[in-house]
Amino acid sequence: MLPIHLDLGFNTIYFYEGIYFLISIAIGVYIAYVRVKKYGGKIELFDGLVTWSIIGALIGARVSHFLFWNLDLFLSNPAILFSLSGAGNSITGGLVGGMLGGLLFVRRKKLNYFEYFSLISPGLLIGQAVGRIGCFLNGDAHGTATSSVFGMEFPRYGTMIPGLETEYGISSSAWQWSYQNGLVDQASTVSAALHPTQLYEMFGDFVLLGIVLWVFNKIWESDKKSPLIFFIHTGGYALLRFSLEFIRGDRELVNIANMSNLQLVLLAYGLFTIGYAINYYRKQK
Repeated sequence: MLPIHLDLGFNTIYFYEGIYFLISIAIGVYIAYVRVKKYGGKIELFDGLVTWSIIGALIGARVSHFLFWNLDLFLSNPAILFSLSGAGNSITGGLVGGMLGGLLFVRRKKLNYFEYFSLISPGLLIGQAVGRIGCFLNGDAHGTATSSVFGMEFPRYGTMIPGLETEYGISSSAWQWSYQNGLVDQASTVSAALHPTQLYEMFGDFVLLGIVLWVFNKIWESDKKSPLIFFIHTGGYALLRFSLEFIRGDRELVNIANMSNLQLVLLAYGLFTIGYAINYYRKQK
């Protein structure tokens, strides 16, 4: 685990995840490029597709964070939306925003959205998985306490970049959660043993990747415009995230049947995609 703070000189971003996200985006974009080129997509439009998708992802990630996790802060200070520090990003909102950005681009170019999503889906899933590794290294998006063999202790303090000095003034979210719940004392330099939900999600992303690749090989030649991969990818991730939310330590706004607002949305969408996929498969038969 390697939580870091970025010292920009004029500002410091604590527990900076940006470097991990940049790595995940670069890997995802490269894999998507290779697949679009290999399977006959319009590679000359790829830069535009990526640009629109990334812009949409950045907007969606920030808006979703405040909508589902920190609405009170946003309502009291809307300018926090544009802050370089003191704000967060949601991978769920980033995915939705990125997909909407990509949809707007391909519609403008009169292309089929499902065809291009089928090509770039593996790159997205690998990028999602790498991004969650970044969350694990940073120590955020952690789970609740556990006595199982999967429990992991997260460091309390991070390292300042570029000075490579430990910053003792700021404690990680994993340690703060553990302290607030009485699981560690003030002298502890690590959190309690917590579920590494980041790694659970990474594993789930790779399972979805295997399913997507298997379906792609089955249907690509006969039905390039099929929406199946879109709904397998998005619906599968929705249900994966829905399940993991039950053991997330940073879950907020719990309302119905021990489910958060985000979980209710994810469950509804996941069930819709299952019904859609079954109905589509029956029609094809």
